[in-house]
Amino acid sequence: MSLWTPDGEHPVDQGRSQEPAPVGDDHGSNYDDLDPEAAARVQEQLAQAQAQLLAAPVDQVVSNHVMGLFELAALHLRVEDPDLEAARLPIDAMGLLVDNLGDRLADHDTLASALTQLRMAYVEVKKHFDAAGADPGSDEGGETTVEEDDVTDGDVIESDFLQ
Repeated sequence: MSLWTPDGEHPVDQGRSQEPAPVGDDHGSNYDDLDPEAAARVQEQLAQAQAQLLAAPVDQVVSNHVMGLFELAALHLRVEDPDLEAARLPIDAMGLLVDNLGDRLADHDTLASALTQLRMAYVEVKKHFDAAGADPGSDEGGETTVEEDDVTDGDVIESDFLQ
């Protein structure tokens, strides 16, 4: 098993305990429950993670977070009982970032295409439940950037993540 970071794949030790590591205070410096060697290892691991994050191109890190919003919205849309309200926030947040940051994001064209696909999938799911007379989560209150008018009858909707 490995963990992806902007600096590449890193192996994860499968032999370690399944219990979560002790968490420090808000500043990450409270290791009273650890022996001094363990506390030093934790501090070193944190320093290495911070160094890797600082070394990564910022546009790629932000783009990775944008794709996290895509995945979150897709999860809420592809479950058996989709939650449109829960999907709306990450879709709108992704839209704000992609539409306003533009070419400053790594792979902007890919992200813009993913956003369009996600918006169309939202409309497809909403139309399905509107036609069935079902209410897949409250769609009341507040506006969304995803509207049925965004998709015309001629649009082809390819929503692989909904399968």
